[in-house]
Amino acid sequence: MKKFLLKADATVQALLLAPTLAGAIFILPLILMIPLGGWQLASALIKGLAWRSRFHFTYFGLAAAYCLALWAGFNGAVEIDFSSKALQELWFNEVWGIFFVVIVPLVAAIKYWKVSYDDCGRYNEQLV
Repeated sequence: MKKFLLKADATVQALLLAPTLAGAIFILPLILMIPLGGWQLASALIKGLAWRSRFHFTYFGLAAAYCLALWAGFNGAVEIDFSSKALQELWFNEVWGIFFVVIVPLVAAIKYWKVSYDDCGRYNEQLV
């Protein structure tokens, strides 16, 4: 049963990650990052609790903190200056926005999928 759950976890992540990466320049595939992130957070928390895995607990904590930071930035908890000079600077900071909203979460999602995929292999090695 454990082997099935590990493979199901890695498969669901791959099914959500593949269209996101394939259409990373379009908005619709990027919306799949929300359920992918939710799945990976739940996976990290469950594996961290079940296996007492420091890596999974750390990933969960850092990812949750990152989500809270993004929420705070978009929700207005962090003050944003809308003066004309600040708006001009915002144009040049658009790259930073894409970096923090798209690139960082995609890199983290790929890394966690790789770890989940490797977890299946490690479980097979333990059976031998």
